[in-house]
Amino acid sequence: MSDIIDYSNSQFEFENLRIGEATAHIIAAASIVEELEGNLPEVNDTVRRYVDAWISYLVPIEYIPGMAEIIGNKVNKKITQIFPEITEEELAETLEITIDMKKSLDNNEIPAFYKEFEVRTEKVLRILGIDLNDIKIFLDVDLYKRLTRLVSILAIAIGISAIWDPKWIVEYQ
Repeated sequence: MSDIIDYSNSQFEFENLRIGEATAHIIAAASIVEELEGNLPEVNDTVRRYVDAWISYLVPIEYIPGMAEIIGNKVNKKITQIFPEITEEELAETLEITIDMKKSLDNNEIPAFYKEFEVRTEKVLRILGIDLNDIKIFLDVDLYKRLTRLVSILAIAIGISAIWDPKWIVEYQ
């Protein structure tokens, strides 16, 4: 018996996989499950795995000391609680455009869609509880650095919101 798995005849086309879109669909589905069944560990784990996969498309990200602490103190909702303030499609596009932005920045390019990226990122951050004034210290730089840091901030914020738990708030009070 062989341990070799041959994917050459597989029906799946991994090249066309859009991880941002898949992540948004999982988050939306998880939000419905949470509403109907409550907080389930296996659903949380699935969301975390997809968010981790999306973040893996962005690494390495620029990190400034204190960034995670500031963002973590501002995030006030779980990623599955962002609907209906944003649609599933808007979230999918934001996650996908973030990957495209990171690719461009890695090639030392500022893409033409950078303003759309900024607007979309600000919206998601605001929904999660982060005002741009809260993170202004990281964004008062040139445009290239600002975009690089916005990618990082969004990745950190979504990562934190994927593990965020309202019980933490009670424990810290």
